[in-house]
Amino acid sequence: MRPAHRIRFAAVGATALLLAACSAGTSDSRAGTLSSPASSRMAGPSSASASTTPAYGTRTTGPHPKAARSVTIAVSGDEIPHPAVLAAARRGIGWDFGPMFAQIAPVLRSADVAICQLETPLGASGVNLSHGFTMGAPAAFAVGLRRAGFDGCSTANNHSFDQGVAGLRETRRIMGATGLQAAGPAADASHPAQPAIYHAKGFTIAQLAYSYTLDNTVGDSSHVPAAAPWTAANLYDVVGVAGIEKDAQAARAQGADLVLVSMHWGEEQDPHPTTEQRRIARELLTSGTVDYIIGNHPHVVQPCERIDGRMVNYSFGNDLSDQFAGIVAYGGAVSTEAAQDGLIALVTFTRDTDGKITSTERLQPTRVDRANSHVIRLVSKASDPASWQRTTSVATAGGNSCGATPLH
Repeated sequence: MRPAHRIRFAAVGATALLLAACSAGTSDSRAGTLSSPASSRMAGPSSASASTTPAYGTRTTGPHPKAARSVTIAVSGDEIPHPAVLAAARRGIGWDFGPMFAQIAPVLRSADVAICQLETPLGASGVNLSHGFTMGAPAAFAVGLRRAGFDGCSTANNHSFDQGVAGLRETRRIMGATGLQAAGPAADASHPAQPAIYHAKGFTIAQLAYSYTLDNTVGDSSHVPAAAPWTAANLYDVVGVAGIEKDAQAARAQGADLVLVSMHWGEEQDPHPTTEQRRIARELLTSGTVDYIIGNHPHVVQPCERIDGRMVNYSFGNDLSDQFAGIVAYGGAVSTEAAQDGLIALVTFTRDTDGKITSTERLQPTRVDRANSHVIRLVSKASDPASWQRTTSVATAGGNSCGATPLH
């Protein structure tokens, strides 16, 4: 049962200034540049081959492969450009987010596809940058994500509409120019919002994204922004589980071998999945249409669970943020420590010679160093035993049915 309100954190830090040019510096060959198209392993829905269309609900696609294949997908926690994060990245009239992502970049690049949760509109400048409960990031934020190794992001969350329809449009434009795929609200009614399609290691991978709200409307999870009625397609309480399954079926009809669903759900600062999260996960993963659920929004790590052979990570915590303690929620004070813990999961899908798909998961705990320019640090049992224990114990709680193993 969902409460009537959600707790949100006020952002802290200095007020950021004008938008810098996106093109500062050069990008490496894997990330591409702002003017280059997406890499060859990514393509829009139209590029998927119809000849590989599976029957509804099956676990195979097209003819059985002659050899077993595996693909590894990296997924991470929320990317939130709080004012203090923007201030730490400020460089004269522009921004450089590269140092914040530098430590996690090798982990992201070790995967075949890397997906983030972008919890902000892009293209903001001046007074439209993040302030209070309103999020807004410069285009340089997308450049930082791409150069770190991300190939795409979910954009469906409670801050999607913080900059209105213009924000939806600019977010899509900037992500496309930067070489990032987007699964989430469309710029307008005439363009399909999703799925995002990735091609890697002989797999076609589709990503869908949904949220409990797009504009932080309190107490009405079926509210659709009046100026953007087409965004109803990204509200899971509007489309329902049946609607998500229908979208997943359509993605398979476009040739998807794997269907990933990003869900912005749950209660903030609570490490325990809600009854609603568990119900939706069970219905989706037993439907045969969805292979993996990527959970975000609680801002703390929640467990991984295997249901009917498929996995859900209920929450990855925060990858980058400036969240803090001092708010009482869910029976206790929110922990500064837990709010800065995060998790990157390396999920490997293997298709055997009979076409059956199985999955395994490796975990890389992370932590935002707020005192040192908000660098995202890799956490090991040796480097930060307290953070490592918090993250791994929660991620593997409930018997660790995912069989998830820490990298270090």
